[in-house]
Amino acid sequence: MRAILRATALCGALILSGCGIKGPLYLPEIPASPPKASPATGVDHSKAPSAPSDSK
Repeated sequence: MRAILRATALCGALILSGCGIKGPLYLPEIPASPPKASPATGVDHSKAPSAPSDSK
């Protein structure tokens, strides 16, 4: 019975020692999202060229 208990404890220790990052825990840094572009103010879109028509 002692041999089974020792083998179980040894296997558990081996399994737990092989997982994760060694050293202190840390939170990964999340990069800041780039600022969103705002629409241009004071632009007159009424003079924009119209799309070419597809007439044949």
